[in-house]
Amino acid sequence: MKKLFPALIAAALVLCASLPTSAQVPPGLMRFGTTGVFPPQVGDCLSIMAMNSSGQVATDAGIPCQTVSLATAYTNATTAYTAIMALPTVQAPITVSGECSLIWESSSTSGTPTFAIGGSVAPTDLWVMAAPSDGVYVVPTYTTITAATTTAVTGALVTTTANTAYLVRLVFTLVNPTAADTLTVYAESNNTSYTITVEPGSFCTYD
Repeated sequence: MKKLFPALIAAALVLCASLPTSAQVPPGLMRFGTTGVFPPQVGDCLSIMAMNSSGQVATDAGIPCQTVSLATAYTNATTAYTAIMALPTVQAPITVSGECSLIWESSSTSGTPTFAIGGSVAPTDLWVMAAPSDGVYVVPTYTTITAATTTAVTGALVTTTANTAYLVRLVFTLVNPTAADTLTVYAESNNTSYTITVEPGSFCTYD
């Protein structure tokens, strides 16, 4: 067995070198002597190489690692939801948590923007807690989403001072159905005379 182990390690290294970069993301796991097939998934947080009776199969965790952030400001002066940013697609079936930190401001103290989340398919559950910080204490809101529709996850947020940056933090857990799901974060203004801005540096990520 001691003689076989170095050979197995060498074979593993050769296989990893032949795989595309996306399948070689550390940290990783190696499985030896297992049976069955481990189909590849899209995602790059955990790379797994399985040496099994069906052959050597490289796969990963199915959880996107990259953070999505705004490089330019988002603006909206309509009373309809428009997309701020879309998160990376999550493969199914999987349960994953994430968060968004959104830096926003309104052009008027009468502006009361609302934020929402929508998925590309209906999740089993999408639980969202929104915690705003806009100069006035606001009780966090908790929303359960089970449909592929854009759903408000905050109330109408108060603008204490116009053109001043405030923060709303969204913490969520997605229980995915059998199809891949892409979450998108939205915002709307309460009046076409008031512009909501979400500043560069705002971001969303999966944990």
